[in-house]
Amino acid sequence: MKRTASTLQKTSQLTSTTAIHTPQLPRNFEQIRRRAEEFYAARNGMIGMTLNDWLKAEQELIQELEKQITNK
Repeated sequence: MKRTASTLQKTSQLTSTTAIHTPQLPRNFEQIRRRAEEFYAARNGMIGMTLNDWLKAEQELIQELEKQITNK
């Protein structure tokens, strides 16, 4: 496939005008990550449950935040 100068120019323009966005991490990402690591360590580093660790840590944080909201 032969590319013409106009095709290369259009591709160049598209690339330069397209904004590249980096995904934003959730606000509480570090809290969840640290708690998930605690679960991992409590299992003596047994692999294969990282998703469960993450979801459990996330659920704990949600429950903690809900308590804070209802106690105000």
